[in-house]
Amino acid sequence: MFNQTRKKLSAFYAICFFIFFIGFLIILYFALVQLMEHQQLDELETYYAEEAHDLFEHLDEHEKKINYEPNQTYFYYIYTHDHTFVHGDETVKGLYKEVESLFQSEDVSKQLVKRLEWDSNHFLLLSKPIKGQQNSFEGYIILGKTVTSQHHFFQKMIWLFIVLICVFTVLLGLISYFMAGKAMIPIQQTFEKQKKFVSDASHELRTPLSIFYSSLDILEADEIENLSPFGKELITDLKEEAEIMKDLLEKLLFLARHDQNRLEIKRETIHLSEMLENISEKFERTLSKSVTFHSEIEKNIQFTGDSKSINELIYILLENASQYTQQGSITMRLKRTDSAIKMFVEDTGMGISKEDLPFIFDRFYRSDIARKRDGSGLGLSIAKAIVEEHNGVIQVQSELGKGTSFCIEFPFEKKA
Repeated sequence: MFNQTRKKLSAFYAICFFIFFIGFLIILYFALVQLMEHQQLDELETYYAEEAHDLFEHLDEHEKKINYEPNQTYFYYIYTHDHTFVHGDETVKGLYKEVESLFQSEDVSKQLVKRLEWDSNHFLLLSKPIKGQQNSFEGYIILGKTVTSQHHFFQKMIWLFIVLICVFTVLLGLISYFMAGKAMIPIQQTFEKQKKFVSDASHELRTPLSIFYSSLDILEADEIENLSPFGKELITDLKEEAEIMKDLLEKLLFLARHDQNRLEIKRETIHLSEMLENISEKFERTLSKSVTFHSEIEKNIQFTGDSKSINELIYILLENASQYTQQGSITMRLKRTDSAIKMFVEDTGMGISKEDLPFIFDRFYRSDIARKRDGSGLGLSIAKAIVEEHNGVIQVQSELGKGTSFCIEFPFEKKA
């Protein structure tokens, strides 16, 4: 139990760290990208102030040409308001065709920012209108800069972030596992002391309880004629309470042995289908007329386990269903799949609230409704212990006022 809790805590801490760290790195990544782009746009704005006058210098030239300057950091293209090319310098040959097609359908009278990927290169483009003397729209200039190296840098940074996240998540998981183990040592020691006390107390109480019960038998046999009706009634009540105490001690001893892995489970072949059919016939006769019983039991299902424990498990679930179903129906189903044997006990009784559902297998836990009824609060704890001793799983689904469904699943390997 503690080892499972330790693993859950470690996984929880690792997941929380992973979510926090990945959120931090995403914010950092986009912040760096925006900061880099903002700086590059500032540089293009400065370059715009230097080159905007070229529109008027080259407007009357008959030959419109693009100067190829591969060593320059920036490139630009100047157009009239009707998209007629005037002049430009470029660092990559033929790029102007891609740039023209990108801005052809845009409103170039406003400032625009575009990103372009062409021929394995990445570019940042800024389009700005060029104003005349009376603030009239005369044309526009497209300025650009190669950002391929920055793009590759951020790609490598993403992979670095992914590796860091994985490495630190694993490290934190290991550290969390170690720290959780240290933190749970005093809790585990206290729990072990509590289990030992329950086991020792249960053992020690059996002897005086047996003597007490035997003394009542002797008193009843030897002094029955001298006892008043009240005395006889008192002895009967004491014997009933002693039986209840004995049953409670047996249950506590069973759970104590389960906690200490000292339960002796007899492994034998159980004809589970026949067992459930026999129990169904007996159980149906004990129900009131307001409750109907249905059984859907698949034939010829066999199971290796302790027949006495499995029989007790079935009765616990059926009695639990009948106790909380005043009117309605109870259904028991048994079926086999390729990998498991599944048994269901379902009722249409009062159900279990969402607040109580996570705790119904805890020892001595009883909801407010259950406290009004007889029982020690150990039945479902014993049922879970029996299922776990047979390497099975027990699950419950319930809704208040609509009923409860228990599902027990035992592993099963289909023989060739």
